[in-house]
Amino acid sequence: MKKTTRLTGLMLSGLAVGLMLSTRPAHASLTPSSTLPRTDMVDLASYQGNLGQSDFDNLAQQGVKAVTVKATEGTSYVNPYLSQQVQYAQNAGLSVNFYHFAHFTSASEATAEAQAFINAVKSVTSSTNIVMVVDFESSELAGLSKTANNANLATFDSVLNQAGYNKTDLYTMSSWVGNHIDTNDANKGWIANWPANPTGENYTSANAWQWASDYVFNGEHQNLDVSQLNNSYYLGGATTSTTPTNQTTSTTPTTTPQSGQEDPTMVKLPAPKQVGSQYSKSRLYSVKLVWRGNMGHHTYTTTKGARYSAHLGTRYGYNSDLPDVTWVTDKHEKLYRKATHDYIIYYHVKSTDGQHGGWIWRGYLK
Repeated sequence: MKKTTRLTGLMLSGLAVGLMLSTRPAHASLTPSSTLPRTDMVDLASYQGNLGQSDFDNLAQQGVKAVTVKATEGTSYVNPYLSQQVQYAQNAGLSVNFYHFAHFTSASEATAEAQAFINAVKSVTSSTNIVMVVDFESSELAGLSKTANNANLATFDSVLNQAGYNKTDLYTMSSWVGNHIDTNDANKGWIANWPANPTGENYTSANAWQWASDYVFNGEHQNLDVSQLNNSYYLGGATTSTTPTNQTTSTTPTTTPQSGQEDPTMVKLPAPKQVGSQYSKSRLYSVKLVWRGNMGHHTYTTTKGARYSAHLGTRYGYNSDLPDVTWVTDKHEKLYRKATHDYIIYYHVKSTDGQHGGWIWRGYLK
């Protein structure tokens, strides 16, 4: 994690920095190897805002199971790419969790920072089946006693618990555990330690071990923080798109609907007016529904492909006929194609004037 929006954090001075950097190896970027620990989880912040949907899909294909996204820092900073990164991760089928970079040195500050964290997370998901992590590495925290830090962290977690977030965790450097902060049953730990030659397992009593900050996946071109999970604690959170609480559509469940089923809480919107609809029985039976659920509102344009009914049986019209339309998403679905034995994702969209809509293959949307 180690990236902070504050200048003081970027300057990296003092005891905290010395302890943190002592765990970092001096070597070239790590690349996939059978001798390295697993890359079960990646953590992201705004400086990875350049990663697109194809990058998230690539991470999932290479074995990544979960992402933990930076939501907030202090009481005023919110990751500007938060919604985008969450949506891309969800589309790729990854479990999504969140972290907050802490600066609190008192109970009142801990309360305020926890509320800021909650507000940001609620803006992108209504799910509480997620891990809410405090990133505990800022230099001012090293100036407090371990007792004070433990008490402030307990206050921070209690605010999360009262808001319904019962899965919490503590991210920190291995050198800080027992010296500046303690792990416990509620925060078993996500421990950062980056050996020069990482291998095997480490910190197995913790939930996760972050073993590198300079890993480059095949097909990617930038260093990423990677972690090996010791259990399933970080899995299963917000794996389907959820609806922010400031939108009018209903919430989605925290687990993917069972195969062939729709999300039972999905809002049934009136079908927009369609022109030139054409039914094809062969198209209808060429695919099988895997899951369908709500997604966030995102805008796209396209002149490629066509708009279809949910099972593709009815074609509503070609997108080239509406070149100037802006499409807004509200749902997505995963279909199994029987002929090619693979899967494909479609987004449900409506025009901004509400007059047109349908399901479009996400590869055509830009």
